[in-house]
Amino acid sequence: MRSYDVERRRYPRFPQTLEIEVNPVPPFDSTDNSMTPILGRAQNLSKGGLCLLSQQPISQSSLLRCEMSAAEVPVPIPTLLLVRWTKKPRVRGNNYLSGLQFLI
Repeated sequence: MRSYDVERRRYPRFPQTLEIEVNPVPPFDSTDNSMTPILGRAQNLSKGGLCLLSQQPISQSSLLRCEMSAAEVPVPIPTLLLVRWTKKPRVRGNNYLSGLQFLI
């Protein structure tokens, strides 16, 4: 087996499409509460986190309050996430992918 064939993730990913609204949590010493929500869609989901597709980049190490909507669930599912990485895919368009880690 070649070294690049080895899966580096701790948990397997499962394809999943969920509508998500994330709200950046302002830094502790910030008085700015005017941060706007970011709307996106989960591409995949695991026990440890998810991959978010959005139209704007999210800074690495940002703390996010998140609400996920699933068709079978009548209320949004709240969670807290940490941005591990963000990148722009090589495809056309103004989309970004972000790896988000569940904190709770």
